[in-house]
Amino acid sequence: MFHVARKKIGVWDEEENETIMPCSNNGIKLESFIFDVFPLSTSMAIYEVERKHEFAPVKNAPGSEADSPDTARAMIAALAKEWLQNAGASFTGDVQNEKCEISPLVSYGGEGLVGYEGAEITCPFSL
Repeated sequence: MFHVARKKIGVWDEEENETIMPCSNNGIKLESFIFDVFPLSTSMAIYEVERKHEFAPVKNAPGSEADSPDTARAMIAALAKEWLQNAGASFTGDVQNEKCEISPLVSYGGEGLVGYEGAEITCPFSL
């Protein structure tokens, strides 16, 4: 099963030697989604989760306002900072930096970070 998404598709202008983005949709993209398999399943469960903790989709190009590698990276960084802040850590350095990460080998859901209580973490960081 495919869903039709109407998109603006860049076209190469040989005279200008550049890709021109149209002002309106000029093509279609066929998409399929994870939920398309639900009717085919004999047994399934659905969980309602807090998006900022559990769901950072990447379906758009870098630089897009939503659902891009940039927005997913920002969500993961915010989650790592939240976990450490909940453990009692504070931050210095480039606190707005989106290159802050906690490996799942260190903590899978914010647990096991009590050793960071009172610690001052320099951003960006990778634990």
